[in-house]
Amino acid sequence: MADEYWIIGGDDKEYGPVSLQVLTQWAQERRVVPASRVRKGTAPLAEASSFPELAGLFPPQAAGWTPATPGAPSAAGPAVLPAEFRVWALIGQAWTLVKPHWLPLAAMFFIQVAIGVVPYLGACVWFIIGGAIMVGIWRAILGVVDGRTPTVGMMFEGFDRFGDAFLAALVSGILTALGYLCLIVPGIILTLMWCFKYAVLAETRLGFWEAMHASVVLTEGYRWRLFLLALASIPIVLLGLLVLCVGIFVAVPVVLTSFALAYRFLQRQKGQAGRPA
Repeated sequence: MADEYWIIGGDDKEYGPVSLQVLTQWAQERRVVPASRVRKGTAPLAEASSFPELAGLFPPQAAGWTPATPGAPSAAGPAVLPAEFRVWALIGQAWTLVKPHWLPLAAMFFIQVAIGVVPYLGACVWFIIGGAIMVGIWRAILGVVDGRTPTVGMMFEGFDRFGDAFLAALVSGILTALGYLCLIVPGIILTLMWCFKYAVLAETRLGFWEAMHASVVLTEGYRWRLFLLALASIPIVLLGLLVLCVGIFVAVPVVLTSFALAYRFLQRQKGQAGRPA
C-alpha cells in the first residue's frame, strides 16, 4: 500500500490523505515549503524538509535557510529567502528580481491604472474586477519570487477566484475604510492584517473570509515590520514619480515584490502551506 501524507494548511487545518505524487506537485508549486508541517501515516508531524523523499525538492539552501545573496533571475530558480525580516534587504532583493522582468510587470500596472482612470466607467469596472486582477498580479509576482517568468496575460488569470476576490475586496474595503474613519490607526492595523488576502487567494482554494483570516494569522507578530516596509515603500514610489512619472510602473512592482518576499518569509517562519485545490 502506498504511503499516505497529511499536511497542515495555511488555516491550521489538516488536509489529506494525499499521495507522495500529489505532495511532490505541491512542493514544486511552493504550496509546500521546507517548514510545512507534514505527517506520514500515523507518525508525528514533522517539517517537510525532514522527509528524505521530499528534501530533494527544495533548493539546496532551503533546508538550513542560511543567509545568501539576494534573489536571482528566473534561470537561477527560486529566490533564496533572507534569514531575517529586514526592510531594505527585502526591497533590494525585490529590485534584483524585478529588473529582468520589468517590462511585463510595468505593463501590468500600466493596464491597471489605465482601467481605473477611465471617467466613471473605469471606477465601476475596477470595483467589479479589481479583486480578480489583483489575484492574477499576485500570482505573477509570486511566480517571479519562485523563479518563473511573468507574462502580461497572468494578470487576467485570477478570474477563477472572481467571487471570493470580489467579496474579499468589498468586505476588507468597507471595514478598512471604517477603521480609517476611527482615528486612522484601526484602518492601518486592518490594512496590515489583510495585506496578503490576495496572495492567499492566488495560491489556495480558501474562501474569501478564510483567506482574510489566513492573512491575519500569517501577519501576527510581524505587523510592525510590515508597517515599516510600507513606510519604506513611500520613497520608492516617489522616486518613480520623479522619473517623468513613468518610473512609477517599475516602482510599484518592486514594492509588491518586496511584500511577496515578506509573504514567503512569513510562510517559512510559520510553516504554512496552501490549502489543497
